[in-house]
Amino acid sequence: MKNQILSAAFVQEMAVALRVLGHPYRLRIVERLDLAGAAPGHALLAELGGSQGALSQHVNKLRQAGLLRAERRGKEVWYDLASPAALTILNCMRKRHRVSSGSVGLAAGIDHAAGGRVYRRARG
Repeated sequence: MKNQILSAAFVQEMAVALRVLGHPYRLRIVERLDLAGAAPGHALLAELGGSQGALSQHVNKLRQAGLLRAERRGKEVWYDLASPAALTILNCMRKRHRVSSGSVGLAAGIDHAAGGRVYRRARG
């Protein structure tokens, strides 16, 4: 198989994702949603820390870039990943640092770098 040049559309999508994911807190949001699935804003805040205002600004930037989607469920707003672009970048980081992505079932673990719990979501 010959090496092929990446399509212009893919390069543009990755450029937008890289720009938005250039903040550690936004990377943590994406990582958390990948590992444990959709979550309401208050759960993200409890797991990731920070202020409600900061979380709101970060999820809005991710939404505007098309990386996250929001769905109102009663009084809560739930967030989930909307684009594979964020996962492409996150999985490159994992591969580089030999960290696996989600495993089968929900398994809680300690993420010492983030100072909190992370959860892995079943794949399949």
